[in-house]
Amino acid sequence: MEEGIKTAWRRWRERGTWEDPQRKYRTLLSFSETEEDGGKDLVRAARRVADPELRTHLERHAADEIRHAAIFRERAASFAAEHGLAAGTGDSPDRPYDLSGARPGLELDAHGFFNAGLVDELGELEYVAMLHVAERKAAELFTTYRDLNADDPDTREVFESILRDEKYHVAYTGTFLDRWRREGRGPEVDKALGEAKDSRMWSAWKRLGMRSAAGFAHVVLFVLYWTLLLPFGLFARLRELPAGWQDPRPLPEPARRGGEY
Repeated sequence: MEEGIKTAWRRWRERGTWEDPQRKYRTLLSFSETEEDGGKDLVRAARRVADPELRTHLERHAADEIRHAAIFRERAASFAAEHGLAAGTGDSPDRPYDLSGARPGLELDAHGFFNAGLVDELGELEYVAMLHVAERKAAELFTTYRDLNADDPDTREVFESILRDEKYHVAYTGTFLDRWRREGRGPEVDKALGEAKDSRMWSAWKRLGMRSAAGFAHVVLFVLYWTLLLPFGLFARLRELPAGWQDPRPLPEPARRGGEY
């Protein structure tokens, strides 16, 4: 029930992105950037892990992400041509999958996690847990976006093809986490998953705070206008002097002091 409500809310919230051609184009570009960032990081991780089986999966995962980046970029270019949009790099892209809103040089990476050396800093188990959380979220979002593009078969097919890879990414990371559980590392797995989810939740919370602050500011300005500025403005207009030349007001009779002025 709760999951159905979340899905319905996500569909309603994201519908505007896919109905606006310019936002849709920028969003496709943003997905390309995110997938490319992820692919590069996975290449680095594959060179550092000790488990050869995990290395093989990470290498395939990296190739998938880089291929997805190309697919999104090509679809963005085609969509721009179809709708007469000015194709470019998307200086201010919408990033619905970017849970952090991060940019180069900030504290979070494109997947919404703290950028701190990743596999070297986190360790293999924690890195795989992070990937598992990110890929599950991506699969949920891409399912929603596929459905919201029912009237655009080409874009829908892009998400459909990528979703097949996302299912594999969720499956292999889940398999490794289950293996470590069976090896007696259950508490480590639970802690790593919790920290990965907290990282994403913190990113979402910061974005909510920024949106809420902007909305609160609008409310405050609205209230101030109608309760303070507007009444005083009307009062000032009522006290305005009539236009044109006015006779000077008579000066008050000076007080006499000992018969002198």
